[in-house]
Amino acid sequence: MKFLSVDYDKALELLLCIEQAYAQFDNDGKFMIPASYSLVDTIKACAIGQLEWFGYIIENDESVIIVFRGTKSDLDWLADLKIDQDLFPYVMNGGSVHSGFLSIYQSCREMLLAIVKEKALSKKIFITGHSLGGSLATLLGYEIAMTGICNPNVYSFGSPKVGNIKFKENYDENVRHSLRFVNLYDMVPLSPPFKVEVKPLNIYLEYVQVQHPITFSLNKGSIKNSHHLSTYIEGVKKMQLDYDYTPTFTYKLRETEPEEEEVI
Repeated sequence: MKFLSVDYDKALELLLCIEQAYAQFDNDGKFMIPASYSLVDTIKACAIGQLEWFGYIIENDESVIIVFRGTKSDLDWLADLKIDQDLFPYVMNGGSVHSGFLSIYQSCREMLLAIVKEKALSKKIFITGHSLGGSLATLLGYEIAMTGICNPNVYSFGSPKVGNIKFKENYDENVRHSLRFVNLYDMVPLSPPFKVEVKPLNIYLEYVQVQHPITFSLNKGSIKNSHHLSTYIEGVKKMQLDYDYTPTFTYKLRETEPEEEEVI
């Protein structure tokens, strides 16, 4: 495994950007553009056929940041639950990915790629998201890297698993600058389970996480609170002050523990 240095100041900056993506959804498109950045475009995407605010793109003289929020609406939850898999269609031998996440990504993909192709000629590309948004960031970073557009910087926070072993292998080899922040008390990064049985077809789907987990440990008393964006902001602030606070080895043990099978 390659080891990457962690820029906690950048991670916190990106978390605060994600906070505004949630505000965008709550306020029907209105949000605060972070200081020193200008707006490139907003992101709307379809969750189970309904167009929703999902984030935005900003830039300064050096970089572009693509920001995705996490699950908010009932339709987002339904997309999260579509854990059957589809082949990733934009990369040869690209592996299989979560069909709900892929459907949302496909609805905004062309606009995102057009902007990345233009901006990557002169600026660094950062892609970030929390929860469901982390999965969308992973898919976008994957396609950009695998198709040779550029080498993006992907920062995900509390992201669920996105794809199968082939997807993971491709991602880990090609997305060179990818950090996946995880609260050890957050159950979302452990889902979907490693093995999912599709009963009618008598087949099993496998889900595995991509590499470079950066972990912290904050028990907020419930699954919801331990996954909340504010918990990730608090965790990254703690890591800013004390790098030894990061219990990566503990999470490695959790990743290798047997998981329950889920039947769909």
